[in-house]
Amino acid sequence: MKRSYFADIPRIAFEGPQSRNPLAYRFYDKSRVVAGKTMEQHLRMAVCYWHTFNWNGTDVFGAGTFQRP
Repeated sequence: MKRSYFADIPRIAFEGPQSRNPLAYRFYDKSRVVAGKTMEQHLRMAVCYWHTFNWNGTDVFGAGTFQRP
């Protein structure tokens, strides 16, 4: 049996930087083309945000692993 825990929540949409909606993309527009690819192609949401983009790689499981300037 397939369950959908978020069936009552509508798809999150791009509404622009002036949006007051807490469940809206303000800067991520999946169809916007950047350097020949859509943002959706560049920023695959399967990437764990905090592991990839946050400071030195620190997450809830331990110390950072990235050595950045």
